[in-house]
Amino acid sequence: MIIVRPVQYTSRVAQYRELFGALGLAELPPDQAGDATPDWTVFQAGSGRVGLHAVPDGDPLDGQASLGFETDELDVVAGRLTEVCQVRRFGRSDGRAIEAIAPDGLPLVFLAPTAGEASPTSPELAALNLWMTADVDGATRVLQALGLQGKVRSESGGWFQASADGGGLAAVHEGGEQPNAELSFEYDGDVEALAERLEAAGIGCNVVDESYGRTLLVDRPGGGEPIWVNERQTDLYGYVALGERASGTS
Repeated sequence: MIIVRPVQYTSRVAQYRELFGALGLAELPPDQAGDATPDWTVFQAGSGRVGLHAVPDGDPLDGQASLGFETDELDVVAGRLTEVCQVRRFGRSDGRAIEAIAPDGLPLVFLAPTAGEASPTSPELAALNLWMTADVDGATRVLQALGLQGKVRSESGGWFQASADGGGLAAVHEGGEQPNAELSFEYDGDVEALAERLEAAGIGCNVVDESYGRTLLVDRPGGGEPIWVNERQTDLYGYVALGERASGTS
């Protein structure tokens, strides 16, 4: 089982907690989540999870994200990725963490599942690992080797999205010379209604129409590029449905 769990690094932990709460994520209780520390918290989405990692103000990681996953099959995952990535185990993890370096140089981190449970208030919201890269084909091969199920791809070749069997989504987006990871989400509902809820909580946001559908752009704590919340795609013009979506079962 693999769970998508992007990691957001920040010096503004309290603001991100407020944002995640308004989005409908639920924090795993520290007394249940055995890995929880003052610097590390995991939130449950309707599908998938999000990790929040505190860093000092001014730290190079402040505001950055990483492609994170949880799995109870670390050895299996390592074996799957050996052909397409450089894989290593973290020496201080007691065998409970691995890192895979993709062909474009971006790392993917896999940890054992976080203990504990929580009930999100927005079951329609899915956590999404957004992988920005010039090497869409290479990144796509990594996700496929990992065993994620393809959901949709663009006919132009600049977008590929897949789902994990344990929850959450991962997508590859063509863009930029330097690969980059971004925390993102997908919402299986009306993003206008979600925007109203965020605005009621004092969080700035804006709904925009993209070629593939509507996207809610959420103000990021501390500024910078907004967080994307894509409305689940129903208009597939210019896109190809894959797997269960192609058969109409998902």
